[in-house]
Amino acid sequence: MMNKTVNNSMRFIISILLFFAGISCTNSNGKPNVSDIKVNVKMERFDKDFFAIDTNRIDQSLNELQRKYPSFLPLYSEFLSPINAMATQQGKTYEQAVKIFYNSIKPLADAVEKKYKNLDNVRSGLEQSFKYIKHYYASFKIPNVIVSVESFNPDDPQEVYGTTYYQDTLIISLQMFLGSDFAGYDPVQYPDYLRRRFNEDYIVPNSIRSIANHIYTDNGESTSLIEQMIERGKQWYLLDKFLPEASDTLKTGYSKNQTEFIKKNEGNIWGEFLQSTPDPYTVDQERMKNYLGEGPFTQDMPHDLQGNGTPGNIGQWIGWRIVQKFAENKPEMTLQEILTTPAKMIFQEAKYKPK
Repeated sequence: MMNKTVNNSMRFIISILLFFAGISCTNSNGKPNVSDIKVNVKMERFDKDFFAIDTNRIDQSLNELQRKYPSFLPLYSEFLSPINAMATQQGKTYEQAVKIFYNSIKPLADAVEKKYKNLDNVRSGLEQSFKYIKHYYASFKIPNVIVSVESFNPDDPQEVYGTTYYQDTLIISLQMFLGSDFAGYDPVQYPDYLRRRFNEDYIVPNSIRSIANHIYTDNGESTSLIEQMIERGKQWYLLDKFLPEASDTLKTGYSKNQTEFIKKNEGNIWGEFLQSTPDPYTVDQERMKNYLGEGPFTQDMPHDLQGNGTPGNIGQWIGWRIVQKFAENKPEMTLQEILTTPAKMIFQEAKYKPK
């Protein structure tokens, strides 16, 4: 009898200890406590060094730049700027191509220098987010962070977000964060719904987005519409974990009004989706483009008398909400388990029925 009492007491004590251990690892708002994770971000201002070269001593300046950036300078010349292409296609030497590019883009670099004399806020924001990434992925290697200035009109549409994550290196292209009213942004190529994202507030979220998209690659390219929506929703769910303090607008790129509208009309949006798409497992490419493509709005979706409507890429937002609902129903599952759960299973078990 006494042994049974002792065992019950021990179980009670262990339960209390486990309870408080859980509290110590998680803040009251649900965010994990990452204060013990040490992160030090080193930011290299390639932009300042490149546009400080002496074009009258171009060979010597480039040698010095090559010594400081032995890996990045070739990458910059080949992929991030037209330097190598100019040398090849126009029959220029590398040094001549550098000088031409330098002169053409120097005014843009000056605008960046004026706005971003230092990036202390960006550094501290990255360090905090990297702590959250390390919490969930202990093997995550803190990337080298290189700040760059490049041409507009990139070949890769994803470059519009101004950040690239490649081989444990995070590249921040500051020419894409000069403010939505910057005169250099061609409104034809960069319409309003894109330009509003070209602000300093988006530097850290877009950087983490690039890393999150590397950690979890969208696996839905050859699947149905609803599965693609959920696969992309997983990427935004990852941002929930890596950017717990960030507003939804910074994760999605939607405006504040759009965010309020879709939250208020979530049930109507889902109802319209089901009405216009009776089979959510369709593989019709036009429907996929409508629901998963960037744009100012989504066709066949609710709007109000003030002209506020459902923004583009609403499919990813719906997928995100479905993943969030699934996670709420499965509190015992880890982040990694949720991400690896097949999209079809998430859709079936989330029982997503917004009002």
